[in-house]
Amino acid sequence: TSKLNHSLTTLYKNYVDDFPCDVIVFYSEDDSPDPELLQELKKGRPRLRFEQLEGQWWSLPPGLSMSTRRSWKLPGFSVGYRNMIRWYSKLIWPYLDALGYTHVMRMDDDSYIYSTIKYNLFEYMRDHNKRYAFRQPCTDSVGIGHLNDLMDEFLKDNPNATTPELLEHYHQDRKLGFYNNWFMADISFFLSPPGSTFLDIVDRSHIMYTQRTNDLLIQSTLARLFLQPKEIQWFQDFTYQHVTISRRKVESGCPSVGALTRGEGTDISLWRQRSDEFISRFSSACHLHATVRKDDRAFNNSAYYDCIGSKLCTMEILAFENGHYLQKIASH
Repeated sequence: TSKLNHSLTTLYKNYVDDFPCDVIVFYSEDDSPDPELLQELKKGRPRLRFEQLEGQWWSLPPGLSMSTRRSWKLPGFSVGYRNMIRWYSKLIWPYLDALGYTHVMRMDDDSYIYSTIKYNLFEYMRDHNKRYAFRQPCTDSVGIGHLNDLMDEFLKDNPNATTPELLEHYHQDRKLGFYNNWFMADISFFLSPPGSTFLDIVDRSHIMYTQRTNDLLIQSTLARLFLQPKEIQWFQDFTYQHVTISRRKVESGCPSVGALTRGEGTDISLWRQRSDEFISRFSSACHLHATVRKDDRAFNNSAYYDCIGSKLCTMEILAFENGHYLQKIASH
């Protein structure tokens, strides 16, 4: 609850108060919150509402039975977690479309926007013909083999679904993805072929449950293969934090993925305060990756963006290597 309250506070302070929009907090039938708590969270936050996901929106895909649960990979991840993967991979698009929305911005309850966004992100997406956007690049590989097999077969049957250049970049590093605890999307992209066709194939394969193939990889694969780089936006002008804490014994309490990433134009003193607070959360045993804690002069170099946290930060450097796929979508 404290995480969600803080996330909403940063969202409203740094964006929604200036650019009003609907804010929906989804929760599942597995975790019904106290009604009094919901009313408390709504105070001072116009257009905020809460919606429960149930029935067809929070269920196993057709043809998959709970009787197979013991054979699913990575049993530490619950059925509810896998329902979440299915929601963000396939179900969110028709749900929001039915409500009349054309675009969506997602945040987790522990996603924090720490600097002011000075323009309407949704207008930017529409005016510049952007169909997908992200804040942080990353890599992931859990369940990727089965996803690759499905995509290879799909492209064999539908060779015109992508271009030779996009396919080449995809084959260079299939694990490259967009850290989608924060993303924006044109909903119609995921509801139209070839994206919708492939999502149906993934859903019928059950790999989101049996292999824990996640929504990060599924969304990233569709965007990388079925959108031109100019249709994808890498927002880099606001400070953002999302970190997953490791539960492994050797690195317990340390960031396993995610980071605090400085937005271009962020006040230097505020950034230093925020980054010092972030670093102080972790023990000296944690190995925090960083692009570099730069001096004031380096802030004038627009090719660098400070990043502190997990190995995700190395993607900030990789992005500016000559010819890398991310270089094509690194401008804003």
